[in-house]
Amino acid sequence: MAISLNYFLLGEAGGINQNTGKIDLHGIFDVVTSPIYPLGISNLVGICSFDGVERDTLFELRINDPEEEILAKMEFGVPAQYPGLSSKQVIGLQNIVISKRGKYTVDILEKNPTGYKFVKSVTLFTAIYPPKRRFAEGEIDAILSKKEELIVTVKTDYTIPGKEEVKKFQINLDPTAPFEEGYEAFPENNQLEIDGQIYDLEGVRRNAEWLFGKVKPKQAEEETN
Repeated sequence: MAISLNYFLLGEAGGINQNTGKIDLHGIFDVVTSPIYPLGISNLVGICSFDGVERDTLFELRINDPEEEILAKMEFGVPAQYPGLSSKQVIGLQNIVISKRGKYTVDILEKNPTGYKFVKSVTLFTAIYPPKRRFAEGEIDAILSKKEELIVTVKTDYTIPGKEEVKKFQINLDPTAPFEEGYEAFPENNQLEIDGQIYDLEGVRRNAEWLFGKVKPKQAEEETN
């Protein structure tokens, strides 16, 4: 009987429950939302369920980025199970770097003395930016009419990946608002070019725009106007 993969679940934490012997998985997800990439995740837990594992079997797991380049790979063993019963395995995934937006996949391969046998490819997660803020008609004017109480300006620092250089940006809901000393306007096209390298800042803008209209935190009044 050929080995088949029933499912692959990904979560933030999990393991074998010592009281019940069952597998616990917490924080199950299939979407990663971040304003900035690359994004590093130190620890994740995956759970595989197989049918047809009639002998102790070694597998290889390969994580692929959106360009189908292998991001990471690891081996794990699954003990033999009684015929007709599924085999489940907890897999620890450490120091995963999400380099860009897009769909990340996992390839599962059975490893044997003659090489590898492909079992299945599944989606691990999809990495996206925060959703775009869409203002309703009259919403901006309503926020600006209460600018003493509500956030209408957001300041953000952006550290250039791999460098010590930090860019200080200010995003204003009111286009006529002045800029604080040391801050510059956020790029209109959401792109920053440094030494010929272009950095996509669309996610940073989207994240900042969701702050417009929120009540100013008292402890941060000097930082957000």
